[in-house]
Amino acid sequence: MESVWQSLLDVARNPAPAVTGWKQRTGGKVVGWLPIYVPEELIHAAGALPVSLWGGRTEITRADAHLQGFACSVVRAVLEYGMKGTYNTVDGFIFPSTCDHIQNTADIWAAIFPDRPKFDLVYPANRQSQAAAVYLERLFAGLEQWLEELTGQDVNEEKLRESISIYNRYRALMADLYNLRSRRPESLSGPEMGQIVKAALFLEKSEFNTRLAELLPWLECRVVRATPKVRLVATGIMAEPQEILGLLDELGGAIVADDLALGARILRAPVNEALPPLTGLADRHLRLGPCSTLYDCQKGRGAHVQRLVAEHAADGVLFLGMKFCEAEEFDYPVLKAELEAAGIPLLLLEVEQQMSAVGQVRTRLQAFLEVLAEGARP
Repeated sequence: MESVWQSLLDVARNPAPAVTGWKQRTGGKVVGWLPIYVPEELIHAAGALPVSLWGGRTEITRADAHLQGFACSVVRAVLEYGMKGTYNTVDGFIFPSTCDHIQNTADIWAAIFPDRPKFDLVYPANRQSQAAAVYLERLFAGLEQWLEELTGQDVNEEKLRESISIYNRYRALMADLYNLRSRRPESLSGPEMGQIVKAALFLEKSEFNTRLAELLPWLECRVVRATPKVRLVATGIMAEPQEILGLLDELGGAIVADDLALGARILRAPVNEALPPLTGLADRHLRLGPCSTLYDCQKGRGAHVQRLVAEHAADGVLFLGMKFCEAEEFDYPVLKAELEAAGIPLLLLEVEQQMSAVGQVRTRLQAFLEVLAEGARP
């Protein structure tokens, strides 16, 4: 089992061989999609490999000439990788209307790479609108047609139902892994958990499902760290750079549940397989729950995070604020006030993928954990 486990960690650290290998074995197309919400089932049903493009730690030497100075590190890295040729094996790109940064990057991408196939996935601003479901079905039908043209394969109902079943299985297995992390956080390190979430973004999902299903019983008996002194819920876009997760382990803390975009948010809400496939995919989007990038007049994120704290016996909340992420910055004051009113400790850490030093993060994180370990309120 150790070799299977290491193979997944290797994919997360260096996904290119896995993606290239799949393409060579199958002759299929690779479709890259930007964060956060894209119906991967449609890509899979078209015989293509969906890969999620969340940027990464790389030196920015070209992208900044095209982006505003306040662009987040995710879009800066995505554009940099594109210009460096890192994404040359990717045959088509999907840009969802997640935020202004991604939408602006989509336009810049089209200007730099006019011949590279691209689909703009423009979601309804108001998911509570009666027209939202109908609009989403039409939007996904348009994406289906684009994928058929890109891959040369028909996406029929049988194929789409099979892909939906595979992805529902993936979400269920990941839910089991998340439950294990909460019950037995000593069974895997923080960086390992982050790497498994990332590995799934670059592997064909039935292959990933097989590996994870084999690993779960083995992980139940595994011990790689001491039982944490402090249990935390993390919220934000992503838990990167990975050094932060390593620091948490070192300082005696552990994330036992999360509300991260690159984490639990993309794993929410299985597709209702009793519905027609496109209807089911549209319905899932409407049930994704609170997220800073999805309009929510009720601002339900605070209540959701409080439920996570209660359900997972957490001692506090870690807000990983992506630098220059306006959507998260708009949410933070509301979330902070609600958690303070509930008596739940909260620490805000500003992060970005290109962070070169985490010394200040260590100091603040250590102080927060020490106070929580003493049972006091910071």
